[in-house]
Amino acid sequence: MMEMTINKLPAPTWNRLGMNESRISNITIDAAWKAQIQVSNAAITRENTEIDWNSLNSGLGQDMDILGESIEADSFHVEKNAHENEPVVYRLQYQDTHNYYNKVQIYAEENSESSYIFITANESGCAGLSALQVKVYAKKGAKVRLYFAQLLDKSYDVLHDVGGFCEEDASVETVYISLGGNRVYAGGLIDLQGQRSGMDAKIGYLGRDDQHIDMNYVARHQGAKTESNMEISGILRDQAFKLFRGTIDFLHGSSGAVGNEKEDVLLIGDDVVNQTIPLILCAEEDVEGNHGATIGKLDESMLFYLGSRGISKEEAERIIAKAKIDALCSLIPDEAVRKEVEVYHGGL
Repeated sequence: MMEMTINKLPAPTWNRLGMNESRISNITIDAAWKAQIQVSNAAITRENTEIDWNSLNSGLGQDMDILGESIEADSFHVEKNAHENEPVVYRLQYQDTHNYYNKVQIYAEENSESSYIFITANESGCAGLSALQVKVYAKKGAKVRLYFAQLLDKSYDVLHDVGGFCEEDASVETVYISLGGNRVYAGGLIDLQGQRSGMDAKIGYLGRDDQHIDMNYVARHQGAKTESNMEISGILRDQAFKLFRGTIDFLHGSSGAVGNEKEDVLLIGDDVVNQTIPLILCAEEDVEGNHGATIGKLDESMLFYLGSRGISKEEAERIIAKAKIDALCSLIPDEAVRKEVEVYHGGL
C-alpha cells in the first residue's frame, strides 16, 4: 500500500489553511484495465517513442508516476504535418471490482494535429480505483487536444492526471468533465517551454451528495510570449466538497507571456464546501496574469421568473446545472460520446 502526496501547489500558501497539497493513503494498484481503443487516423500509430516520460511533470505529481511505474503505457505517435481527422477514442469500461491504472503517452511530431477522447465508466455493481495518467510531448507547431468524460459510479475513487511539454508554437488543449466518482483527484500541468506555445484548459464538474473533488492545474510559462487560459465551471449541491488549485507560473525567460484563469461556481444548498486557490507566481517583469472567480447561488429573480411559469426551484436548479455541463459537452468532437455524457448527466 502506498501513501501519496498529490496536487501539490508549486509554492506553498499558509499551512494552517491545509490546502497546499493532498495526502491519501492505502493506495494499491492491481493492473491496467484493457482499454477499448479506436484509431481512425492513419497518421497516428501505436509506436512507442523512447524519451524520459517521467521527466514530464504532471498535475498530480511525482507520486502518480511512482504508483504506475510497473504499468506498461499505451503509446501514440503522430506523424509530422499530420492533419486532424477522426479523434482517437480511448475507453475504460470497468467490469469488475479492482484498482486499475492506465498510462497513455502521446508524442506529436512537428506541425501535427490530433485529438483524443478518454471515457471512464463502469458496469453496474463494480467498484474500485480509476487511475489514468496521460502525458503529451508536443514538438514544434504541434496541436494536441484532450477530452475527458468521467462518468463513474460513486463506488469509484478517481486519480486522473495530465502532464505536457510544448516546444515552440505547440499547444495542448484539455477539456475535462467530471460527473461521477466518490473521491475525485484530478490535475494537469503543462510546461510551455517553447516560444509562443500555449495551454488551454476547460474544466467542468458536478459535485453532489458527499462527493469530494480535489483539483490542481498549473500553467508553467518558460518561453517568451507563451499563453495559457484556464476556465473552470462547476456546480456543488447537497454536502459536496470541492478544492481547486489553479496556478499561473511565470518563470524567468517568459517575457511577454499572458495567463488567464477564471472560475464560475454555482452553489446549490447550504451545506456545500467550496475552496479555491488562484495563484500567480512571477519571476519575470513583462508578463500579464489575470484571475477571477464568480461564486454564488441562483438569482432569486430568475427563480421567481421560472416559478411564475410553473417551474419548481428544484427543476430550475437542474436546468441551469445541465446547461453548464452541456456547454462543455458540446466541445467533445464525437456525437456518440456527447450523447453518453448527456444521458449520464440527465440521470443525476
